[in-house]
Amino acid sequence: MTKPAKPARNEKARIVRLKKLRVLDSASDKLFDEIAKLTSDICDTPIALVSLVDEKRQWFKANTGLEEIPQTHRDLAFCAHTILEDKILEVEDATKDSRFKSNPLVTSDSSFRFYAGMPLMLPGGYNVGTLCVIDTKPRRLSDMQKKSLSGLSAIVTEALLIRERDIYDRESKSNKLAAIVESSQDAIISKKLDGTITSWNAAAEKMFGYTSEEIIGGDIAVLYPLDKSHEESELIEKLKFNRKVKHYETDRITKNNHRIQVSVSYSPIKNANGEIIEASIIFRDITEIKALRKAVELEHERLKVTMDSIGDAVITTNKQGRIQYLNPIAEQLTGWCLQDASDLPSNRVFKIINEVSGETAQNPITQCLAQDRIISLANNTTLVGLDNKEYGIESSAAPIRDNTDSTIGVVLVFRDVSAQRVMAKEIAYRATHDSLTGLINRGEFESLLEQHINRYRQPDLLSAMMFIDLDQFKIVNDTCGHAAGDKLLKEISSTIKSCIRHSDVFARIGGDEFAILLPECNADKALEISTAVCESVDQYRFKFDSQRFRISASIGLVVINSNWSTVTSLLQAADLACYKAKHAGRNRVYLHHNEDGALERSRDEAQWVNRLETALEENLFEIFAQRIIPIKSGGLEHAEVLLRLRNESGELVSPDLFLPSAERFHMMGRIDRWVVKETLSWIGEHISQLAHIEIISINLSGQSLNDKTFHRYVTTLIDQVEFNPAKICFEITETIAISNIADAIEFLELLKQYGVQFSLDDFGSGVSSFGYLKALPVDCLKIDGQFIKDLAENEIGQATVKCIVEIAKITHKTTIAEWVENEMVESILKAMGVDSTQGFHRHKPAPIHYLLEERCSYQLTNNKLAT
Repeated sequence: MTKPAKPARNEKARIVRLKKLRVLDSASDKLFDEIAKLTSDICDTPIALVSLVDEKRQWFKANTGLEEIPQTHRDLAFCAHTILEDKILEVEDATKDSRFKSNPLVTSDSSFRFYAGMPLMLPGGYNVGTLCVIDTKPRRLSDMQKKSLSGLSAIVTEALLIRERDIYDRESKSNKLAAIVESSQDAIISKKLDGTITSWNAAAEKMFGYTSEEIIGGDIAVLYPLDKSHEESELIEKLKFNRKVKHYETDRITKNNHRIQVSVSYSPIKNANGEIIEASIIFRDITEIKALRKAVELEHERLKVTMDSIGDAVITTNKQGRIQYLNPIAEQLTGWCLQDASDLPSNRVFKIINEVSGETAQNPITQCLAQDRIISLANNTTLVGLDNKEYGIESSAAPIRDNTDSTIGVVLVFRDVSAQRVMAKEIAYRATHDSLTGLINRGEFESLLEQHINRYRQPDLLSAMMFIDLDQFKIVNDTCGHAAGDKLLKEISSTIKSCIRHSDVFARIGGDEFAILLPECNADKALEISTAVCESVDQYRFKFDSQRFRISASIGLVVINSNWSTVTSLLQAADLACYKAKHAGRNRVYLHHNEDGALERSRDEAQWVNRLETALEENLFEIFAQRIIPIKSGGLEHAEVLLRLRNESGELVSPDLFLPSAERFHMMGRIDRWVVKETLSWIGEHISQLAHIEIISINLSGQSLNDKTFHRYVTTLIDQVEFNPAKICFEITETIAISNIADAIEFLELLKQYGVQFSLDDFGSGVSSFGYLKALPVDCLKIDGQFIKDLAENEIGQATVKCIVEIAKITHKTTIAEWVENEMVESILKAMGVDSTQGFHRHKPAPIHYLLEERCSYQLTNNKLAT
C-alpha cells in the first residue's frame, strides 16, 4: 500500500485559504498553462502540473502531459508530501522511495518514476499546492532546472495572490454597489454649479476625512490638488452641454492633505423645467486598483526577467513565423540582438544545418506552424550564428495558443549541446579504440574484418592479415612493472605503424597481441610487409630507467581469399600461424597454408592437452574464489569462482598458460562442466555457512554458451540442488555474449526461469556495448579493468565509467569494477555510484573454502599457500 502524506499542521486554515481563491474546478488559466509548458520544456520532462491539494484530492489547475486526468485522490498525490515542505521535494526514483514505491501511479501503466515539486507558499505558511514535473524514468534536475522550477513556482504563487487580492477587490466593489442602494458606500456628493457642496454621505466622510457638518456649504475646490484645480471648470462646461462624465481618473486631496487616486463620475441634476441646477458626483478610490495594475505590470516584467534568466535559449514568433522575442541566451547563440531580429523571418535568425552533410535543415518553427504540433529537431542539427560560429543544439518548437485555442505563434526552446556531443564522440571512440595505443580494439577489428570478408569474395581479389605477438613483453612487465609495459606497447605500436601502408588496418587485440588487415595485398607483398615489421621490431631496443631490452615479434600471416567465410576461422588460422612462428624459434613470420590443419600438434600443445585430460579424469583442478566487496555499507559480499592447477612442485599455474590450449582444442566445455558441478556441490554442502556471501559467480566460455547439451547439463544440475538457485550467477564476457548473441539470450532466458543471475564481464571493451545491452537480460555489469587501473589520471576512463554507471541505473543493473588495486581508485568509484569492487586492494584469490570465513585469513606468497 502507498503511504499517504500526513495533514499539514495548519490544515484547516490552509483549506479555508485555498477555497477562498475560488480556483478549484475552475476553467483553464492561460498563464498557468504557459508556465506548465515552460516548466516541462526547461526540466525536459513529459509532464508538468500546477496542482492544488484540498482535503480529499489534488486538482490540476494546469496540466501538461496528463491532460486526460484532471485530478487524483490525495492519498496518491506526490504533491500532498510536497506541501509539507518549504523547498523542492525531489524523488529521483519512486520505486526506491518507501513513500511511493507501492503507489499505483508508480506500479501501474503510468509508471511514474521521477518527481520534483515546489510548494506554492502563500504568506502565513499556507502551502495550497505545487508546481511539479514528472517523468517515467529515474533522473535528477540540474541546479539550473531547480532554480527555474523555484522561480516559476514563485510566479504561480504571485498570480494566486493577485487573484486573491482581485477577488477581495471585486467583493469590496460589490459591497459598495449594494451600499449605494442602501447606504451609499461610494463617496456621493452633490454640489451647485458654483462649487458649493450641498450633500455629503458617510462614504465621502470616510474617504476625505471631512464630516458633513464641516464640508456642506463649503467649496468643492478644497478637494482639488493645485495641479488639478482647472478640472472643475472643465467638468462644469461638459455638464452645461448635458454631457455626463464617467470614470474620469484623477487625484484628489483629503483633509489630512493625503493625495488619493479616484475615479469620478459627474451627472447633472435638473429641476422640473429641465434646467441643470446642480451636479451629482460619485468618487471611487482607485488607489488599490492602480496598485494592482502596477503589480500586474510588475509580474509581467518578472516573467520576462525569468525568461531572460533561464539557461536555455528562447525565441518566440507570431503566426507568420516572424521574430517577436529572443532571450539573452538566444541572442548569444544566434548572434542577433532582439532589436535587429524583431519581425524578421525566423529562418534568417535561426539558421540550422545538418552537421554531417552541411545541408540546410528544416526550420522547426515553419514545421510547427504548418502541422500545428510540437516539433523536435534531429540530434545532428547545428546552429550557424550570425558570426558563422557553429553550435550543436537540441531544440523543440511548440505552438502558442490563445484562450480560444487558436495558434497565435510559436515558442522555440533550444540549448547548446556541443560539449555533450564531443563527449559522446569521445565515448564512441573509446568504445572502438584501445585507450593506451590509440589503435582500434579487437571488437572493432573483428567488425571491420567481417565487412572486408563479405565485401571481397571474388577469387582474384586477395588481401592478407597479420597476427603479431610480442615475444619478450612479459619479461619487461615482470621486471619493470606495468608502467614500463604500457610505454613499450605505445613505442612498439609506432614502430609497427611506420612499416605498414596508410590503407592497412592496425589493431591491438590483446595484452601484447596486434593484428593488421592488409587490403588488396597478395602473398608476396604481404610477406614483404610482414618481414619489414618483424625486422623493425627486432632492431628496436626498449629502454626503461637504466635497463635495456631487446624485443622481437612472432607473426602469423594469412592470405585472405574467397575460401574464408568467417572471422572466427580466419583469426584462428592467424593465431595458429603465429603460434607456429613462436614454436619455430620466434622473431619470424609464418605464412599459413591450408594444409596446416593436418600437421601434427606441437609437443608443448600435446603436453598441455595430456595434462588437462589427466586433470579432468583425476580431479586435479582446484577451485579458488575472489571476494567482491560492496562499496556502500549494508550489502553482502559476492564471490567469483576461479580455476587453478598446480604443477609437479605444488606451485600454482597461471590459467593464462593452460586455458588458451583448452580453448584451441575445444576442451573448455568439459572444463566448464567440471567447474559448475564442483561449485554447485560445494555450495550445497556448505550453504548454512554462506549467509554472508550473497552470490557466487561462475565463468563460462563461448564453447559452452554455444553448446545446447551444456545448457541441458546445467539445468539438470540446478534441478538437483537444495538451495535457492538465485545464489548462483553465471559470468560471460561481453565479447563472447555479443559474438554468440542468439545462444546467449537463449541460455540466459532458460536459466532466468530458475532465478539464476547473470553478469556481463569486461563491459565497455567492445564497440557494441550499449547497443546489445538492452537485448541481454543480465543483472550485473562488470566494468572492464582497462578503465579502472589508471582511473585517477584518465579523464576519458572516468567519463566512460560514469556513463556505464548511469546506463546501469537506468536499466536496473548493478555494477562491479574490476582491477581495483588502491584506496584512491575505490574512493573515486564510490563517488561515481559503482556498487561493488573486485581486486587486490580488498581481496586476493583464495581456495574456495576460505569463503566460509567472514574475514578471509588466506595469503599467497610466491604462489605457495600461507595462513
